[in-house]
Amino acid sequence: MAAPTVIPGTKLLVLIGAGGDSPGSPDVFGEPCGLTTKNFTLNASTNTTLIPDCIDPSLPAWEAKDVNALSAEVTGNGVMAVEAFHIWLDWYLGAQERQARIQLVSPVALPLSLGYFQGSFILSKITYNGVRGQKVNIDITMVNNGVLVFVPA
Repeated sequence: MAAPTVIPGTKLLVLIGAGGDSPGSPDVFGEPCGLTTKNFTLNASTNTTLIPDCIDPSLPAWEAKDVNALSAEVTGNGVMAVEAFHIWLDWYLGAQERQARIQLVSPVALPLSLGYFQGSFILSKITYNGVRGQKVNIDITMVNNGVLVFVPA
């Protein structure tokens, strides 16, 4: 049996766009410090239609599914790094979308990256957690706002 090539958890990158300095200038992406757990979820909402048996309608119908919408969500938690405090807070209080990239970096030389998903995201939730004897933690949730594209490596 050949072992699969796997990716360390630290190589799931959540990169947030800082916005260009002026209209039309390129966005600069960086990963805010502190998140130790990151989750990237792609969802498909569906509609269901029951398809009856034409010969014997008393038999159970089969469900047919149609994809209605696609969405993405990023969640993360970890220590509340002072270096990232204003990145999260300014984004949330600004009530604006930002560009984000979710990237998987390969542990082998080529390709260095498997590619990345990019799109507009809204920071929909920030939770700060404090427990005596421990460091303050942060939990964040980002939801897509519109189309998400995959850019292959």
